[in-house]
Amino acid sequence: MVANIAAAANKLDIETDVSLTEAREVVLDTADEEELSSKYQDVEFVLGDDLNAGKGVLHLTTRRVVWVSSSSGGPAFALRYPQIVMHAVSRDPSSYAKPCIYLQLDEGSEDMAMGGGDDEEGGEGEEDAGDVSAEVRLVPSDESKVDDMFKVLCDCAALNPDSEVEGEGDFFFDEAEVMAGLDPSTRAAVMADRLADGMELGDGEEEDGANGAPEDLQELVGDDPSRFEDDEEEEEAQGANQAAGNGR
Repeated sequence: MVANIAAAANKLDIETDVSLTEAREVVLDTADEEELSSKYQDVEFVLGDDLNAGKGVLHLTTRRVVWVSSSSGGPAFALRYPQIVMHAVSRDPSSYAKPCIYLQLDEGSEDMAMGGGDDEEGGEGEEDAGDVSAEVRLVPSDESKVDDMFKVLCDCAALNPDSEVEGEGDFFFDEAEVMAGLDPSTRAAVMADRLADGMELGDGEEEDGANGAPEDLQELVGDDPSRFEDDEEEEEAQGANQAAGNGR
């Protein structure tokens, strides 16, 4: 089972060669300014629908989601935030038996999604790994930890914008689930920032001439500013001039 999970993780570009200390603590990448935000004991790591690596310690850092098996010599897995295209709290028993954090991963290339190309070693484990869906569930034994885990995950993900996509925000996620998982003060701050961004955009449009309308009108009018005057107004003006002439 562990071999199958490791093979499946490799297919989905999940890091399996995680640097650990002798005490099985995560070695942080100080060159990338990585810091530990929080960690949680007794969290199951489930890859796909049913590849369960057992219980371990979940480390949420400012750069990665790292899970380390509680078993001596057990596996460790690490994900960088840009690999996660959506994350949510799952409490639907029809989706999974226990409340958990659901992660949908970037499947990458078509070869990765289909299980990769020809492996040197081949073997039954690699073939089975090709069918795994690009999903991870983080299942704490203490269900009350789910919301706290989710909030920390959101906060850390926000520190890692996807530089390959412009104008799409910091991170791909299920926005409704994320907003629902935030505390009221944080949610209010996010909404205030978005409102301010919208107002700034509107101000910029006015400075450019209300979406360019005056410039477009000037181009149409050209050297004949009277071309759009009402015909009736012209007739009335002509009639007034004639009456004034007759009065003389």
